[in-house]
Amino acid sequence: MPIPLNENEIFPVTLEYLPYRKDDSFYAANFIDIWYFSRRGYISAKVDIRGTGGSEGIRVPKEYSDIELDDGEEIIRQLAIYPRSNGAVGMLGLGWSGFNSLMMATMRKPPALKAIYAAHASEDLYYNDVHYIDGVLHEDEYILSIDHENALPSSPLYSVDNDYISNRFLQYPWMDLYLQYQNDNVEFWHEHSIMYHYENLTIPCYLVSGLYDSYRDAAFNIYTNVKAHNQKVKLVAAPVTHTMPEDQTPGPGYDSNSDIVSWFDYWLKEKNTGVMEQPDLTIYVRNTTLSPTESMNKPIPGEYRYETTWPIERIQLKKMYLIMGKMLSSQQPASNSSMPDELEYMPWIGVQSRTGWGGLTGDQSELDKYALVYDSEILNKTIEIVGFVNVTLEVSTNVTQTNWIVRLEDVHPNGEVTLVTGSLRNGAQINGRLLPRYLTPNQMYTITLSLHFTTWTFQLKHRLRVSILNSYFPALWPSPFPMKTKLYFGTIDLPVIPSNNMDFYVTPDFTQRQRVPSDLPIISDRTLLLEGNKTYMTIENTEEMTTTVSYTSYVYQSIKDFYVASQLRWNLTVHHYDASNVTWTAMAKQIYVWNIYPNITMCSSTESGLSSSCLQINVLSGYPTLDLTTRRSLELQTSLSINSDQNNFYTNTKRTLMQNGTQTLVNQFKQTHPRQFQ
Repeated sequence: MPIPLNENEIFPVTLEYLPYRKDDSFYAANFIDIWYFSRRGYISAKVDIRGTGGSEGIRVPKEYSDIELDDGEEIIRQLAIYPRSNGAVGMLGLGWSGFNSLMMATMRKPPALKAIYAAHASEDLYYNDVHYIDGVLHEDEYILSIDHENALPSSPLYSVDNDYISNRFLQYPWMDLYLQYQNDNVEFWHEHSIMYHYENLTIPCYLVSGLYDSYRDAAFNIYTNVKAHNQKVKLVAAPVTHTMPEDQTPGPGYDSNSDIVSWFDYWLKEKNTGVMEQPDLTIYVRNTTLSPTESMNKPIPGEYRYETTWPIERIQLKKMYLIMGKMLSSQQPASNSSMPDELEYMPWIGVQSRTGWGGLTGDQSELDKYALVYDSEILNKTIEIVGFVNVTLEVSTNVTQTNWIVRLEDVHPNGEVTLVTGSLRNGAQINGRLLPRYLTPNQMYTITLSLHFTTWTFQLKHRLRVSILNSYFPALWPSPFPMKTKLYFGTIDLPVIPSNNMDFYVTPDFTQRQRVPSDLPIISDRTLLLEGNKTYMTIENTEEMTTTVSYTSYVYQSIKDFYVASQLRWNLTVHHYDASNVTWTAMAKQIYVWNIYPNITMCSSTESGLSSSCLQINVLSGYPTLDLTTRRSLELQTSLSINSDQNNFYTNTKRTLMQNGTQTLVNQFKQTHPRQFQ
């Protein structure tokens, strides 16, 4: 909260509303944001959702529940009447807090909510969220971490009492809840997806889309469907993953907190910051000659541009054809081939794609060895695209359940391949998401799909490539049957920006502002002691004929007078010759140790770790090298697993709580969920 200059000074309020434990797991990030906004005249509220973090009550029954939104209304009402508040509240956030900002603005519309800022937030909870990517089951570290952290005791006391046991520890795992709803034809997904309520979004709305984020379509879908009745919508598409632009992953980013202040100053303080005089759209167009290996973990060359219309009026569609000889041609063939290209299903293929349509993927040439690929001629001029690439395929399969993955790629002269964009179609949804049905073997089907939003410039001497797969492991849970698919014909429509328009672009000033050192506070009561790099390892077992992808991460830190260790790992394994036999195992562990020395640091290898200045840590166990008999400690372990066969998913969740080294609570859930078109 800012310090008032006089007893009558009042301030607007920013609200971020999450289940991500503001007092420990997200303490550092929250401190930086609150410090930044309070220095600029905002009361900054971070609120844990009911039954999570430091908030009381029974853990909410699911993501974005009515309880969450009901509470959100009450929180906004109370913030608006707070004595130092001017009555104007702005919601903001990334991911979850962006999602519920949109929901509050669309479905609840409390009078005090004057504007929102939503980054990487989806309009579609089934097709464009983490559980069913483009309609196919997906499991990753989020599924583990959200269940695990929401079973931890409430901060700041971390009491293990009857309320904790009933309200958190014994609550039903969300993993099982989402496996009950494997298709989009139920109200479960629709009731809080704002795509069914666009007409209600009427307050000022600032949207951020990340070119390397899985949710990047959402901002454009919202803008397209809202702009006609709401002239107060802004959109930025930046070259970032699931982070804010200022985090530069990979970048180039900009000082997005400064942009948030400019937005909220206009709507919550009634200051003319000029933000509404700027064009609605700011889009970063990628333009690099680097190979994917050269560009990994570096800012991607290109430029930010203003756009005044969406879709961009000057776009010209360029149609290309997938033809015999694995060619991608601008010339329409005389007739569709009667001799289709055939693809054998290998359920373990796809590891180079990492875990979906977000993030940096690196060179894709190895993966393309197992795909149907169609290459253009070597380009004699650049091709710049901005928008959604539309694809039509004529296909067949010899089984009843098949997924088709389509990717647009850039082939560098050195042979390396960059993933530009992609999407997929669950074969059960060919006739629509709301009408899933099994395929008829060997019947020809027409698939139409829109690849995820992209910007890209194909350079001279490069080639365009369309790559088609039936497996995308580990991003997608493999479909259960051995199969062969056939491709008879295909087209692709590219949204091309004509080269003669490139002299008219204006670079937005706000994208050139960078965060300065004075905007990064020193957090005196928190120290990051050790952080393990997130890793994706692929393990091939030639005896058992399996492929496993493994992910691990750990963070050890001190906050005030206690130590917190977080460990997380998962493995996803598929059998090569039984695609239905898939196993996902995951383990998370959180350790708290109280009464450590203030401002402690990590010991070097030559220090004892027994002084008041530094701490040694057993990296494997996560425990510090301290006398734990004289200190309170608490540990929660959560293990999740999903196994599948052709008919079912079998889940097992186990929670174990340790206090001072002694096991005090154990609970286990086992469920069987029939496969439903997955």
